[in-house]
Amino acid sequence: MEKFFEKIKNRIPLILIILIFIMVSGSIFQEKFFKNENDKEMVSVRREYGSQLIDINLATYEELMSLSGIGPTKAKEIIKYREEIGNFRTIEELMNVSGIGEATFQKIKDRIIVSNNNDINTQGEINRKININFSSVDELDNLPGIGPTKAQEIVNYRERYGEFKSYDDLLNVNGIGPKTLEKIKPYIEF
Repeated sequence: MEKFFEKIKNRIPLILIILIFIMVSGSIFQEKFFKNENDKEMVSVRREYGSQLIDINLATYEELMSLSGIGPTKAKEIIKYREEIGNFRTIEELMNVSGIGEATFQKIKDRIIVSNNNDINTQGEINRKININFSSVDELDNLPGIGPTKAQEIVNYRERYGEFKSYDDLLNVNGIGPKTLEKIKPYIEF
């Protein structure tokens, strides 16, 4: 037994490196299992990054997960954003989704597209730009991050001080900060 330990004593660093490599490669290349939200069952998803273009307005959970850097959480966030806010107007709007920043966007921007849709989607949300200076409270209420109270504040501010001339003017409206302004920029015009 002592001879055995003497023989491997000099090879311990090499053995450790091999073991670490096996553990790391196993965790990277293993098949992943995710709970499918639609049928409430476990689904095996092999992370293969294809080359086809994916329309982020129509993509399924599984299709979104085929994008490099998009895992289960980010795929759910994209779908949640799409359901709450409405269809994406530009691919850059994807960076408004929680968890998707510049680095992730750069990885996938060549693989995603945004389909051209009608002005109003099936949930009645706006898919076109609205003029912030002439829109009603109801129209403004459909903007992402703007509810009936903020919509009324926009109309009140506009009546009190006149037309908005730039995006920065909206920061003067009670309840609208930089984050809300970034969310509504793709949907408004002057």
